[in-house]
Amino acid sequence: MANMRDISFASFNLYNLQLPGKPMYPGGKPYTAEEYAAKTAWAGEAVRRLDADVIAFQELWSRQALADVFKAAGLDDRYELAFIKPGDWDGIAVAAAVRKPWRIVETTRHKAFPPGFRLRKGKRSMADIQKNPPEADLAAEDDEAEEETLPSHEDDAIEVVIGEFSRSPLQVSIQHGTARSTKPPQVEVFCCHLKSKLSTRLDDAEYRDPNIRPHAEALGAALSSVRRLSEAAALRVILNGLMTGNDRPVVVLGDLNDGQHSNALAVLAGRPTFRLFATHRGGRRSDGGLYNALALQQLRSLGDVYYTHEHRNVREAIDHVLVSEQFYEFSDAALWGFRGMRFMNDHLEVVTKAETDHGLVRAAFDWLPKKG
Repeated sequence: MANMRDISFASFNLYNLQLPGKPMYPGGKPYTAEEYAAKTAWAGEAVRRLDADVIAFQELWSRQALADVFKAAGLDDRYELAFIKPGDWDGIAVAAAVRKPWRIVETTRHKAFPPGFRLRKGKRSMADIQKNPPEADLAAEDDEAEEETLPSHEDDAIEVVIGEFSRSPLQVSIQHGTARSTKPPQVEVFCCHLKSKLSTRLDDAEYRDPNIRPHAEALGAALSSVRRLSEAAALRVILNGLMTGNDRPVVVLGDLNDGQHSNALAVLAGRPTFRLFATHRGGRRSDGGLYNALALQQLRSLGDVYYTHEHRNVREAIDHVLVSEQFYEFSDAALWGFRGMRFMNDHLEVVTKAETDHGLVRAAFDWLPKKG
């Protein structure tokens, strides 16, 4: 029998949900009334199938459009919706839905990168390198490697000047509204949509440069990757301030636009350790780490259906549920245990405007009996 303190999280990329007749991307064709009705009906049924307590949405253009989805699902009285700001906004944005008895107590939009974020490394002189050699010598890591020469002083110099998220993460603080004894603590949920892998369009000056234009695709892809990794690092800085030195439950949800083993996910998750066998001590504590529910599912299942996106015949999971140690049953700080993860991706075979080009993911967690 389910415990009322059990909780589930889901991510749903809406694939440009906008009111009929309203503009979207430049040159994009607005939805007709019929297309909008079909899209909200499909999304409403998907929400019903997800059956999740907390849902993070991406690619939303209108508050009213999301409200129409829940109305189409017959769930508008069951969920409370949260948005990045009151009124209208330009472009796509994230949003959240929280089901009773869980309730929203606070929302925070993160647009600017935190003060602790800086990606800058100055050049080192050869004299400085000789005086203070790198801590990790590649030759020391490989007994068969030939002796390495000291690195060039040019290798260290880099500076990334990015000050804000391309799409603001939405932090939603939720509490259980009805539990009396052993009430779960407040949970901090981050609804996110990191920069996509699509190549960034170069500025006109660079695009017209005959030396640059032939490489526009590669350079644009590099720009997108740098921004996505920077956003992951900026979010990790925010999480460090929120999670370190306490037992606050934290969840990061959404379209992170990168795979499970990517650098962006590694930076964001903080690389926590897993418990792999009974006497293994890994996973007992991870003060700032986030566990990927995909990895938790893979450790217990042989199913090969773990993908949420297909591009040029390549399938991968880029929509994720990341949870703090309070949701990892082998942690000394655990309050919930992982029940399982579901992927709704059958529609990706042939995607229509009414559907979405992403799979939907749902991860469920059971309140641990020893907690009450």
